[in-house]
Amino acid sequence: MPTDQSMLRALDFIEDNIMGDLSLYDISAAAGFSVPHFYRLFKRLTGDTVGAYILRRKLSMAAKDIMKTNKTIACIAYEYGFESHDVFTRAFARIYGVSPKKYKESNGTPPLKRQTLEQEQRVKNQQMNFSILHTKGFEVIGMECTASKWDLDGAIGRLWSDFLTRADEVKHSCEPMIMYGICEHEYCEEYHFKYLAGIRVNSTQDIPSGMVSRRVQERTFLQAEVPEFISVPDAYAGTIGYAKSLGYEIAAYDDIEVYEEVFKDPAFHSFQLLIPVIET
Repeated sequence: MPTDQSMLRALDFIEDNIMGDLSLYDISAAAGFSVPHFYRLFKRLTGDTVGAYILRRKLSMAAKDIMKTNKTIACIAYEYGFESHDVFTRAFARIYGVSPKKYKESNGTPPLKRQTLEQEQRVKNQQMNFSILHTKGFEVIGMECTASKWDLDGAIGRLWSDFLTRADEVKHSCEPMIMYGICEHEYCEEYHFKYLAGIRVNSTQDIPSGMVSRRVQERTFLQAEVPEFISVPDAYAGTIGYAKSLGYEIAAYDDIEVYEEVFKDPAFHSFQLLIPVIET
C-alpha cells in the first residue's frame, strides 16, 4: 500500500475512534505499518508523536464543545477521556494558554494558537514545518490537466514536463520566478480533479496558446515547509491532519503547491504546501 494512502487510513482511524482507547499498535495496523516505522513516519510528517497529536485533537474538539454547548467543564473532560477536571484544565492551558473557563469568556479566541504554530519553525529540516500564512490575491498563468487521485496515471508529472519546456513563453512573470501547482477545488471530484502548473505573473495579458490564467484569491492557509524527501501525497495527508488537530476547518478552496529556487521536477523538490483553512 502506498505511504500516502496509509497515512490517510491512519488519520481516518484516529478520527473514527477519537473518543475511545486508541493504541499505537492499532493505529499502525490500520496504516499497514510496523509500530516503529509508523512512529517515525508520523513524527516526520507532523512534528508530533502520535500521542501528542491525539491529545491536541481531543482538546481542539473539546474547545468547540466549550463554546457551542452548555456542558460543564467537568462533563466535557470526562467525555474526552481525561481523569479529572484538573488534568483536563492543565492540558488545555498548555495548548491554548488559558484555562477552559477563560477560553469560554474570551469567545473562543485561543491566544497561543499562532504561537504554537510559530514554535514549529524551530523544527529541523528532517520533518515538515508549519505556520499560518495570510496571502493577498495574485495571478498565475500556466497549463491544466485532469488528474486522478494521487496522480496514479502520471498526468501531473507529464503536465509539469510539458509546461517547463514552455515556461519561457509566459510574459510578465514575477521576479524571482515562482512556480505553482494548483489543485482546483471547484473542479474536484471524488477520484479526479483539475490541476494547474503555472507561474506567478504581474499581468494576465498575452496568454500563450494552450495556456490559461487563474486568480488566487486572498486567503488564510496553513503552510507546510516540505523537505524534498517527503512525497507530495504524504505532505497533503500530514498537513491536513495537522490542521484538523489544531481545530482549523479545511476551507473549500484551492490547495496550492509553491516551488521556488532551482526547479526541475516536483517529485524530487522541496516545496511549500498551502492548505486553505478557516480560523474558528
